[in-house]
Amino acid sequence: MSVNIEDVKKIDLVEFLASLGFTPERKNERDAWYLSPLRSEKTASFKVDRQKNLWYDFGEAVGDTIIDFGMAFYQCDIPTFLSKFDHEFSFHGQLGQHNAAPAQSIHEEPKIHIRAERPIMAPALIDYLDQRGIPLELANRYCREVVYRLGKKDFYAIGFKNDKGGFELRNARIKLSNSPKGTTLIPGESRELRIFEGCFDFLSFKVLEERFELPPSTCLILNSVAFLRESLPVIRQYPSASLYLDHDAAGRRATEQVIQEHPAARDGSAFYKGAKDLNEWFVTIYPKMSDVQQLARDLPRRFPDDDNSPQLRNPGRRIR
Repeated sequence: MSVNIEDVKKIDLVEFLASLGFTPERKNERDAWYLSPLRSEKTASFKVDRQKNLWYDFGEAVGDTIIDFGMAFYQCDIPTFLSKFDHEFSFHGQLGQHNAAPAQSIHEEPKIHIRAERPIMAPALIDYLDQRGIPLELANRYCREVVYRLGKKDFYAIGFKNDKGGFELRNARIKLSNSPKGTTLIPGESRELRIFEGCFDFLSFKVLEERFELPPSTCLILNSVAFLRESLPVIRQYPSASLYLDHDAAGRRATEQVIQEHPAARDGSAFYKGAKDLNEWFVTIYPKMSDVQQLARDLPRRFPDDDNSPQLRNPGRRIR
């Protein structure tokens, strides 16, 4: 389905921000106040007028419709945002409505209700894993097949659980999450923390890690860069950190923020330069690489073991 500007403007901004992982610091029937998604701040100065369905960032003195927010957040033009909206978000049920979605009560129940979870068995989900390059056995170690209710219908998806008990829900058609939203920390043998934006980037890394017999890493999956700020105390607990975030404006901002906050953090995303993210590189480029032996020699340098890591031997050095 192709979307147009006027239809997208009718999407409820509070729901759209929630789909990105942003939750208001305070909210009533008229306004919702957020820590700005466009920059780092400690006092909420980003307001959504829920009746007019408009936003305003008092720190930047900018604001307007969801279209303007999308262009500012992704640092893109209108056609790019509309294309991203059409392919990555599941608001099609709201498109074409004459009014924005009604304001939600502060105590309203989440719209997505988890009905059941089990090992991944559905053929459509197995096919989707294959499209993303993830073996079923590995996916079942970290994910579940989740049956969820949205409205009055039941659906199923691959569910990746966060540490608060909520799920990131993925299949070939949807990208959703239910409350509570949060990050996922996967313990490992490594003293270096590896940070990923989404579950499929993490799973792609695990395939490479096992393929080249690297020690199991401790991994933090943000599930949304919106959770970076609250993750900084956890990140600082590790002697070093490597970031494998998306090659977009939000990913770059998050990477720069961690490097500023952590004396031994580095950007590890250079090897999938040219791809949107690690999983896209893994699916489209990795299978086509002719010199697998060279890759086998190179990957341990890209994902170094703690004891051999030059970053740990020289913690003041930052690799960009």
